[in-house]
Amino acid sequence: MEYNKLVSGEPLDRDKFRTPSKEFGIMPFWFWNGEMKYEEIEYQLKEYKEKGCPGLYIHARFGIREELGYMDENWLDRVKFTIEKAQEMGLQIWVYDEYNWPSGTCGQTIMKDHPELTNVYLELVEGDLPGQFFTFMEGTDSRYNDLEQSEPVYACAIKLEDMEKGNYEVVDLMPTLSFDKVITWEAPKGPWKLFYFIERKSTWYADVLNPETTKKFLEYTHERYKASLGESFSKDVKGFFTDEPAMDYFEVGRDNFVIPWTRKMFKIFREHNGYDLKKNLPKLFFDCGGDTEQVRYDFWSTLTDQYEKSYFKQIADWCEDNDVIFTGHLLYEESLRLHARVDGNLFKHLRNFDMTGVDHLYPRIGTREMENEHVALKIASSAAHQNGSVRLVSESMGGSYWDCTMERMKWIADWEYVLGVNQFIPHGFHYTIEGERKRDWPPSMFCQFTWWEQYGLFNDYMTRLGYALSGGDHVAKVAILYPMNSIWANYTPQKKDKIGDTIEKEFNYMTDRLLRLHIDYDYLDEDVLCDQCRIEDGKICIQGEKYEMLMLPPCTHIKAKTLARLEEFVRAGGRLGGEALLPCRVIEGEASDLCQRIQALFGVDPEKLRADFLKSRETGQTLTERQVGEGKTVFVSGQGYKANDGCGGLEMLNRTMRCCITPEIEIDSEEVFYLHRVKDGQDLFFLINPVEQGADITVTWEGVHTPEIWDLETGDIRTAEVYGIRDGKTYLSVHMEPFGSRMLSFARETLKTHVSASDIHVEQTEVLESGQVRVSGWGRLTENGSITLDRDGREQTYEVEAREPLPEISLGNTFDFAMDKPNSLNTDRWKMKYVEEGDDETAITQGRADYENWLDMRMGAWEMQLPVERDEEVYPVDLWYVTSVEADFVPEDLKLMIDGFKGAGYVLYVNGRQVTETPERSYLDAEILTVPMKHYFTPGTNWITVKLTVTGKSDGMIDLLKLIGSFGVEQREGTEVISAMPAVMEAGDWTDKKLPYYSGTGFYTCRVNLTREQTRRRLMLKAKIGRDVLVIRVNGQEVKTCLWNPYTADISAYVKPGENEITLGVVNTLMNLLESTRNPSGLFEAEILPYDRYEMVLTAER
Repeated sequence: MEYNKLVSGEPLDRDKFRTPSKEFGIMPFWFWNGEMKYEEIEYQLKEYKEKGCPGLYIHARFGIREELGYMDENWLDRVKFTIEKAQEMGLQIWVYDEYNWPSGTCGQTIMKDHPELTNVYLELVEGDLPGQFFTFMEGTDSRYNDLEQSEPVYACAIKLEDMEKGNYEVVDLMPTLSFDKVITWEAPKGPWKLFYFIERKSTWYADVLNPETTKKFLEYTHERYKASLGESFSKDVKGFFTDEPAMDYFEVGRDNFVIPWTRKMFKIFREHNGYDLKKNLPKLFFDCGGDTEQVRYDFWSTLTDQYEKSYFKQIADWCEDNDVIFTGHLLYEESLRLHARVDGNLFKHLRNFDMTGVDHLYPRIGTREMENEHVALKIASSAAHQNGSVRLVSESMGGSYWDCTMERMKWIADWEYVLGVNQFIPHGFHYTIEGERKRDWPPSMFCQFTWWEQYGLFNDYMTRLGYALSGGDHVAKVAILYPMNSIWANYTPQKKDKIGDTIEKEFNYMTDRLLRLHIDYDYLDEDVLCDQCRIEDGKICIQGEKYEMLMLPPCTHIKAKTLARLEEFVRAGGRLGGEALLPCRVIEGEASDLCQRIQALFGVDPEKLRADFLKSRETGQTLTERQVGEGKTVFVSGQGYKANDGCGGLEMLNRTMRCCITPEIEIDSEEVFYLHRVKDGQDLFFLINPVEQGADITVTWEGVHTPEIWDLETGDIRTAEVYGIRDGKTYLSVHMEPFGSRMLSFARETLKTHVSASDIHVEQTEVLESGQVRVSGWGRLTENGSITLDRDGREQTYEVEAREPLPEISLGNTFDFAMDKPNSLNTDRWKMKYVEEGDDETAITQGRADYENWLDMRMGAWEMQLPVERDEEVYPVDLWYVTSVEADFVPEDLKLMIDGFKGAGYVLYVNGRQVTETPERSYLDAEILTVPMKHYFTPGTNWITVKLTVTGKSDGMIDLLKLIGSFGVEQREGTEVISAMPAVMEAGDWTDKKLPYYSGTGFYTCRVNLTREQTRRRLMLKAKIGRDVLVIRVNGQEVKTCLWNPYTADISAYVKPGENEITLGVVNTLMNLLESTRNPSGLFEAEILPYDRYEMVLTAER
């Protein structure tokens, strides 16, 4: 496989941090969802290049034109054209391996061509029968039980009394199968539990547990790309992304009587485990005593191995054989219970990726209330660390919606990167957002968006972050056992149980709270621990990871080899922790003395723990430490840390960890998360503040260091000017902005002289030849302050004299105003009726018809808004849509957007005249078109009529009707009117100032007179604009673009005595235009703060 920095990382070069290789930047999903015109493809590729993207993933999506055809010659021709143009521009092309999602069906053609490869699942239909009772269970329909469209797999009965005792005989009812699908049985005296297992199809998905399915998938998709591109295939296509395959795809997010299945499951199970599954099927749903937990483990373990072999391993082998990269992510990565249902064991599958992948949807992150949101990212990063995957890719931002700001993107990206991600894949960049495509997991973070012009700056930030955090070694002292074997053993698909629920809740609690205690960790799977790790010097070692402590979440089952590994680790000096429940059953291998050995480790009887846990509801915890060999164990009894949250749970978790390890970093805020990596000998600490409150924090490291700040927004690396060294520790005070981040490191040389405390902002500290120290900085002191100098460990404090600060300089309340995009008047209200013979077209299109009996419609699917059903479901149907718009005047540039006119065709009329001009591409989008309205509109009421031919129930005027141009929108008696724009704009929300639906940049310009005295100060401009983007210009020069907080800039170098022109450009989101939401936008307040400059020469006292 050719060397690819996008996959392999790159050595750390301090000089290159400012402009790192583009391979570490943003790699979006490019949604191919329209006509895919060659000239538009080339234009959009140029946009990728201009913003610094290293490449993209071609991703087929909803909206592809029928004539294009996924994977046919038209499709492949466009792929070849894209590759050719991308190579000219230095862009990498990757392929998303499916049409929409999930992967594995080639746009569902596999199931159409090969019905035998359709996904199936096993469902239990159960019931209680009284004593002597004849049952006739009809399997052909759902008159009494939901059995239609099913095939019988197995049926049996067990006496309830015997089942509860765990000593029972299974009555096999399959010999009674009659009339193909009917179970008939004369039940003896009971009562009985009846089990009828049926197989059903998920016709929308393929059976990925069958290796033949993946063979067809590779043949239909990967091999076609290879054949089309020929010998240059592995150079043209860098790799494939597979997305959310699953063992089962029927209501997978719910608890129900369903489990994954494949048509040869009984044979596969027997070959894997050496015994029959049929009579053991009830144990997968109910506690039948005896070996119930073993059967569950064997079943889910077998499924996992089959899934890996059938799907992931096949694709990984094909990619390796063809010299391309395999990446992607799994389904429902954030929940242990859902892992069991759809994936089995994630670690088994993630090891097959060349680049480990994960996804995160929606504008949310992990919090105390949503602890599980962290889980997916920590599993993926753990697998990446342990499998040697330098890059961890994350499909991100899907569902973040049209009000998505740069700050929101940064917030989510920072959180993902602090948890181990280092390649950002936005979901997605839409080729077009015309019509309903804008509702395909919005937003499109592409050239349609208002802030696209500034997107390159965001990509620069992400590129530096990816460059710094790719390669080297992750540093964490703790591993948490991935408790999937215990989850499997306790799992029933139809409902949660106390043990399984506790395992997951405690696992999630530790996941979140350890981040807040600043004790980083990886998850560790049992097989990885036993088969891939080494025990060295009391540490668990794998790749670059060295774990000093292994923490067991509540566990009930363990493999024999895992137990032996735990004993070896502790004897060698390792630290082992546990809480609530300890393993009391072996589910693989021989360890008849498990309980005694666990008791020898922890000093408690695990069987008694389990019994007491199930009986007790009492809170409270007790910590027990135990020296074992060279190592140590610690156990916390009770119902769990989370069960005691708010009454000592967090404190007990902290105590548990600190009696085993010393944290490498201390941060005095639970809201701030950190990541530590060592790359080419350089310690890098990435800190984030993922909340909307700013904070002043103190970071403490063991040892004496000179801290450095690596500025992710500019690429500058500078020594921290103020920090303290005391008692062999280094202290750094850091201000974290709302949703802010910092990259910190250590200088290679430790300074002997530095400022350790200061009431002013120190810019520079310089040791002069005389031995004196020059300190320069700035501040606004209203009373005397101080500055403390540390000379080789000896501190001396000096007074800083206060000066009378100059007053703030207001920019005023009224500004000249300009826009870079047209304004819009939006409406989604229509009158509608069927086109009928005898309609007076002239009256209808001129607004003279009697509309009283017409239907009131809003934008959207036409048939879904009808008050009653249609007499006949016949298509096509011609419809009249009519609305009106009021105008004080007609702007020269007035246009109507053709967006969401969904049907076989339309005719547009304005004031009775048919619009005949050919629509042109709009400024907004490739397929949202515009037609000029100047010669159709008149002052007063204007009637807009669309005669639309619909061909389906979801056709219609499905989007907002948008009129755009140079005008304002004024509200009069409930009606919005096109009116003149004011010459000036007051500070405040522009949606209240004739721009309710404007999405774009508003430029606020004012002129400020400054005195010579003022210009001698450090002048900081501060603005309040909500959470949008701010562009600052002074006297014609661009000073700074603020993508997020803080909205401040030092304008000292750009001003002069006298008049100064200041322009503030506020860039809002597309929410206003596309959703008619009056999202507050604009410049709310702005001022200039003059800061006094200080320069002091400090002499050491003798």
